[in-house]
Amino acid sequence: MLKAITRGIAFSLLSFASSTAAKADEVAQFYAGKTISFIVASGPGGGYDLYARFLVRHYSKYLPGNPGFAIQYVPGGGGIVAANNVAGLARRDGTAIGLLASSTFVLAAVGDSQTKFENLKFTFVGNMNEEVDTCSAWHTSGFKSIDDIKQREAIFGTAGVGSNSHTFPLAMNELLGTKFKLIPGYSGGAHVRTTAMERKELDGSCGIFISTLGAQFKAPLANNELKVVLQMGLSRHPLYKDVPNALELAPNESARSVLELLFAQLAVGRPIVAPPDVPKARAEALQQAFDKTMSDPQMQADAAKTGVELRWFGSSRMKDEMLKMENAPASVKSDVRRILNVQ
Repeated sequence: MLKAITRGIAFSLLSFASSTAAKADEVAQFYAGKTISFIVASGPGGGYDLYARFLVRHYSKYLPGNPGFAIQYVPGGGGIVAANNVAGLARRDGTAIGLLASSTFVLAAVGDSQTKFENLKFTFVGNMNEEVDTCSAWHTSGFKSIDDIKQREAIFGTAGVGSNSHTFPLAMNELLGTKFKLIPGYSGGAHVRTTAMERKELDGSCGIFISTLGAQFKAPLANNELKVVLQMGLSRHPLYKDVPNALELAPNESARSVLELLFAQLAVGRPIVAPPDVPKARAEALQQAFDKTMSDPQMQADAAKTGVELRWFGSSRMKDEMLKMENAPASVKSDVRRILNVQ
């Protein structure tokens, strides 16, 4: 009897292994010779572009069939255009992925009519970095602290109405009493806004992640030309322990709850997703290859050399973070809709 049970288990394991190998072969055959469209929610040269290029440099070798990648820049609407593209227009066969603006997930969670997608229907691949956002001022602006921006109007450029660079300062005005005057239209990466600061066209900008500051703006930070006056996240970033976090400045628990929903998106600061309904075997291949890529010593060494943060996690936690946004209390969602003038 024991021998029969043992033979049965061995046969089941062999069958499972054979089935797994067959699926891997099928996925490899599908991807061989193909090119994956990689939709990036910004123009070239910004932080999203930097992360996208880091991923494709190593990702293919861990995907069965070793497909190529073609980066497609889809700026607009603070990231909404790209998210709508991935959800509704991109191929659902596993040959399209996107690096989306995390701000669009909060807008979708509170029911923004411009978001033509449901967060939980995306195929989650993984998150390249848990982020902390910032508001920074140029040295000639006269703004040296967030208290200064409570005293007089500060002209800050934004990437678009749906972006962090726009939605976060709107919330600060409502909840903390700041006086940001927002000028949208500076899409294409954070460098577009810093160039406008140099021209004295803008006093500063929110919506520049700390990871982007470290990778792309070392010189102006070191020269005290660009000063971080506020950080936004669920906690202070270890590199900016002396800069106040907006959560700490909330005047009451209601305001803090609204900020926590807004900042929840930062946990998935560099989200990689595929469209809904990707075949299961290909979705799993994308997820497993992502995990292996982010664990790759060469990838990590390249990132460390360039100053790119990789506080990454996989698809399972990504789904958990999305659920937190979706399950926020209705009253908090209502406050966010009002503050952001969501239609």
